[in-house]
Amino acid sequence: MTFKTTCRAGLLAGLIATLAACGNDDRRDPLLESAYESLFGGFGAEEQTPITDQQVGQALAATDRPVIRFTVLDREAEALAVEIERNGAHRTYATADRQAIVLRNGLITATRGLGGDLMSVEEDRLLGLLRGRSAGQATYVQRYLTPEDVTEALSFTCTVTPGQSSDIAQGVIRTSVTVMQAACSDGQGTAFTDSYLVDGSGEIVTSKQWLGETTGYATMQQLRR
Repeated sequence: MTFKTTCRAGLLAGLIATLAACGNDDRRDPLLESAYESLFGGFGAEEQTPITDQQVGQALAATDRPVIRFTVLDREAEALAVEIERNGAHRTYATADRQAIVLRNGLITATRGLGGDLMSVEEDRLLGLLRGRSAGQATYVQRYLTPEDVTEALSFTCTVTPGQSSDIAQGVIRTSVTVMQAACSDGQGTAFTDSYLVDGSGEIVTSKQWLGETTGYATMQQLRR
């Protein structure tokens, strides 16, 4: 899933436009497919190289859409993803390989195409504490689709704690943020701690979230919003 482009920004812009226009159309022109392969890697790629600042700059120059940087830590795989749809507070971002990440105010609420995907969450109370940069406890539910096509719901109790504030610069974003942590447990042996950087408007601009046993931890950075 590594973004590997060394080509002109104009070609990338064309691919981004095509990605947004295609929607769920699974039919892809072989020439376009070849262009995708030359510009973007995939989670299955044998070699993974970090995204460079130059590549980030090329991506931001190629589109005026919101862009995020998404990394699956255990796989050492990362990509740049472009917003392709908005539904209220929910924003869907897609990579060139059509993996999708859904954010609500910066919180990852669903994924598609990663394997063992997070199908949906119940996040209102947790997100409220994070956006308010407030301490407290919240119930947080994650839903996954099992190999048997059964939806499994996992319920966690999360203790949210605010930390220090600082200034950050990432992509075109320059803002002040507060560090928020959510220590979550299901009381049956599954526990994780998520971290968030939340700005003054209550938007999560950077996060490290646990997305289930298959995916593990992933990080998200908003580069333009």
